[in-house]
Amino acid sequence: MGDATADLDRAPSPSVDDRVRLFANASVFTARRDDPWAEAIAVRGAAIVGVGTSADLRRDRPSADEVDLGGGTLLPGFVDAHNHFLSTGESLASLDLRFPTVDSPEALLRVVREAAATTPAGEPISGFGVDNGKYALPSRRELDDAAGDHPAHLFHTSGHHVLVNSVVLAAAGVSEDVADPPGGRFERDADGRLTGFCLDTACGAVVPTDVDIGSHGPNFHVRASIDTLVAAVARASAAFLEAGLTCVCDAQVTAREFAGYREASARGELPIRTVCMPLSHQLGSFEEIGFAGPFGDDRLSIGHLKVYADGTLTGGTAAFGEGTGVATGDGSFFHRPDDLVALIERAWTAGWRVGVHAQGDRAIAIVLDGFERAMHATPRLDARPRIEHAGYPTLAGIERMRALEAIAVQQPTYLFDYGDEYHALLGDLAHDLQPYRDELDAGVRVVLSSDSDVSTYRPLTTIANAMRRSTRSGLVLGPRHRLTLEEALFAHTIDAAFAVGLEARLGSLEPGKAADLTVLATDIRDAGPDDVAEAPVVATIVGGETRFERHQP
Repeated sequence: MGDATADLDRAPSPSVDDRVRLFANASVFTARRDDPWAEAIAVRGAAIVGVGTSADLRRDRPSADEVDLGGGTLLPGFVDAHNHFLSTGESLASLDLRFPTVDSPEALLRVVREAAATTPAGEPISGFGVDNGKYALPSRRELDDAAGDHPAHLFHTSGHHVLVNSVVLAAAGVSEDVADPPGGRFERDADGRLTGFCLDTACGAVVPTDVDIGSHGPNFHVRASIDTLVAAVARASAAFLEAGLTCVCDAQVTAREFAGYREASARGELPIRTVCMPLSHQLGSFEEIGFAGPFGDDRLSIGHLKVYADGTLTGGTAAFGEGTGVATGDGSFFHRPDDLVALIERAWTAGWRVGVHAQGDRAIAIVLDGFERAMHATPRLDARPRIEHAGYPTLAGIERMRALEAIAVQQPTYLFDYGDEYHALLGDLAHDLQPYRDELDAGVRVVLSSDSDVSTYRPLTTIANAMRRSTRSGLVLGPRHRLTLEEALFAHTIDAAFAVGLEARLGSLEPGKAADLTVLATDIRDAGPDDVAEAPVVATIVGGETRFERHQP
């Protein structure tokens, strides 16, 4: 590969370090499809100024400081296009209820009982990761006994549901005769009594929040002080940097999260590039002032508007069509189909790029109806419609996505974490969940992401799971849809940057782009998924500044 050099090499900004650094002795993935691998890159201050062979870069910059990468791998900083940034920081400080840490109702009750014993009287107990797809939930009476006088909010692993005790129900004024809200449900036992398990929009009735989002999504926006929010941002940022992430898109943002990110940025606690997807309940307020994204800079910005169609595949409330043979009685629609189509068109017409959560084929079809109607009413050249998750698009749906240039923002770690439950629910249809090969063959842009805190935020694990597509039990779901390493890397770098609207500044290693870099200790160019997943991240660099460095013993 020949050397490519930017004018920034000769005209550095006075606000950045003027050194030229040469990163060499590594397999360098550029994320350029015409030339994906190189030997070295040159960085001046915050920007990349050269990409090419080590010999060419050394010849052109004889005074450069050389950084020997020890035969590892140099990548563009990973971009997570669908993540719940602040919520991840909160979950890292709450009870870990994820499988296999909690693998039975008895184990769940034991964790709650231990937390109650060490929590001051009357103070809340919060946890994340309840997975009733893998074990039966305890009864409400059992949870009451374990939690005592503490309000207990135990969030489902999907983030869409919450299990609460009687203390919470009483404080929220939720009685046995409560009606199910639109887009949600209060689960009841065989005798018709509340179990304490609240699905989708029913969360809003029992979670103490400062934000009323109505039926626009699951309400996990727990009331918290600004200091608590900033601490959560800082906690998540440190974890993300250690994993090699340099840019994260929060896929459900309200005034609460906006405040947290703005204050964290002001305090110097936001080292990760952050893109916010405002939730659709705020659309009216934005319309009143004539505002629409994208807006901001490459440090903190507003991107697509987030809309919800159906519920969660993991939590059993995704909406499937009758032709699939999958029971759809439990499917949650946050909006009636006609209202959903109208909401998409309204946001689109107001100038927004729109990203819609849709899991089942029925929900995806309705979302595509909305995109098509919006495109017909208000044609736009760079609308970049996104389908969040795109769990089970049909072949016809994939063709419609191609025609609309819709982006599939998907999460392969779902297939490992929950794939056995998917197979039990869907049978052979599970082999075409997240059908990457069909999407790529049709010309649909596939983007890999985590949906943290639903699944791990580690991008190397995400990439390995896209290559494997295996469940916890070892069942391979849709082997023909496995991605190659290069395909997965593209999907978590430049294509993810495109999905968040920042591909002109980051996502690939090219002269003039931001020096966002992830350094691995090992060479993964020819590695299998197990070695990819285990590759140590030794450094994460954002805008030329080393934000994480693992010191070798």
